[in-house]
Amino acid sequence: MATEMNKSDAAKVASEQTDMLQVVIAGSEVLIRSSEIREVVRPLPLTKVPMGPDHILGLANIHGQIVSVIDAGKVSSLPSINSSDNNSSRARFLVLRHPVMHVGLRVDEVKRLRKVDNQMLNRKKNGDDAVYVVEIDGFTFDVLDTSKLFH
Repeated sequence: MATEMNKSDAAKVASEQTDMLQVVIAGSEVLIRSSEIREVVRPLPLTKVPMGPDHILGLANIHGQIVSVIDAGKVSSLPSINSSDNNSSRARFLVLRHPVMHVGLRVDEVKRLRKVDNQMLNRKKNGDDAVYVVEIDGFTFDVLDTSKLFH
């Protein structure tokens, strides 16, 4: 019976945590809920959008789907990416989950998947910004709420 309690406790702890993808955007350590990401792909050539908004880096053809790739720094308090780093071997596009829009974020590096306590993530953010700060194991991370990028 003690073993069943341990399994039950372990399941409870696991349900109180969220999987977060740790990435680097313009030098900032950023966490994004893995449930908000459809896939991670190597950067593809971007087609510029003439007279388009400055947060759209361009359009990419990902598996036959046209995806708007954006700079999260232009639509949040994160720093903007450095356009000279576009050819970095560690750069990736994160294709986000959305029922209607096809949007990707360009990140400088995908580091790892982290389990984060929900208590840390449920803290209220200031204002309508898509970014808030958490401290985990002595390290400071920006948490990006990608749902706020679609408004």
